[in-house]
Amino acid sequence: MSADFDFSELTTLSADLGTVADNTGSYINSAVQRTSVLVKDAARSSVQSGGKGWRHIARAIDYEVTTFQGFGASVIKSEIGYNRDKPAGHVGNLREYGTPKLAPHSDLRTALEANQADFEKGIEKAIGDALKEAGL
Repeated sequence: MSADFDFSELTTLSADLGTVADNTGSYINSAVQRTSVLVKDAARSSVQSGGKGWRHIARAIDYEVTTFQGFGASVIKSEIGYNRDKPAGHVGNLREYGTPKLAPHSDLRTALEANQADFEKGIEKAIGDALKEAGL
């Protein structure tokens, strides 16, 4: 006597989850883009409120989101910080990290920490949206 198993539902779920994985990237990219803008804006605001001597470097804060897909992996990366190609961008690290004679201000780190919860919500929403798109 042998057992008779029906794996059709498991096979369907597996296929659906594969679809979710394929659809998730664009939603996660949106979450990363949104959080990057929020962090950039919060850091700029912090720098601008730091006194007249620092206001000119706030415009040098920007972000760049890059994506890569290949070799069985997908990567979405955001770099937020002082753009050295912009006027006064080369001075940004002095404000962020300080010097022996200047205390660090940590505007970027503080902005990132302040937006962490929003990013987590965005990722949860991205996964939920991908599940809905797959009909799950």
